[in-house]
Amino acid sequence: MHDYSRRGLLKATAAAGAGAVVLPGVAAAEAADASAVTEGAEGAKCKPAKLTGRIVRPDDRGYASASLGWDELFTHYPLVIVFAQNTQDVVNALTWARQHDVALRVRSGRHSLEGWSNVDNGIVIDISELKSVHIDTASRIATVGAGLSQLEAVTTLAKKDLAVTTGTEGTVGLSGATLGGGFGFLTRYLGMACDSLVGAEVVVASGAECAKVVKADLNQNSDLLWALRGAGNGNFGIVTSLTYKAAPLKSVT
Repeated sequence: MHDYSRRGLLKATAAAGAGAVVLPGVAAAEAADASAVTEGAEGAKCKPAKLTGRIVRPDDRGYASASLGWDELFTHYPLVIVFAQNTQDVVNALTWARQHDVALRVRSGRHSLEGWSNVDNGIVIDISELKSVHIDTASRIATVGAGLSQLEAVTTLAKKDLAVTTGTEGTVGLSGATLGGGFGFLTRYLGMACDSLVGAEVVVASGAECAKVVKADLNQNSDLLWALRGAGNGNFGIVTSLTYKAAPLKSVT
């Protein structure tokens, strides 16, 4: 999995749908890992990456619930689940997956209708615990962690008399809904959720086997921002935070 252009990423994602073979010695190699390097020239190799964050493996208590999605018809058994606590955890996990040629999936609200946010014998990078919130009421700009559910986003913004479009079910992940376009009760008034998206922090592949963090907004990586606003439902990187232009809203009838 070394070609991580947009076309290459889509091909790799499709090919990895059936899972991946665990490489011999992965566990032993990981024990001696150092922290991931987040910068590197194209083709450069990184130091061996170490998984960080809240790690859940098949032998751990809670693995069954940690691996379960909303639709229990689609059950998978990942090699490891990484609950990221910060953006660096995501960088490390993506680097680790590339170095070990392990299939990966990204997960937030677990509402993928066909189980696409889980994988057999691969790594699940779960960003549901990234729940930071910063709201500038003067500019009505809200930057939130990509792990917020729609209910958490609605209630948090409502405390400031602000809103963005969300869907109709509270436990659905805000990031997944937005990256897919985001249709809800406020669409006629405010447009789609993606119409309010003005920025994002995204972890992307870099070099032969590295990962790095990039910002996407109207001034930098604007093509990536365009792609994230409803084109491809997030297949361009791992979004760790979202920035919205919120609208004033005090009451709903």
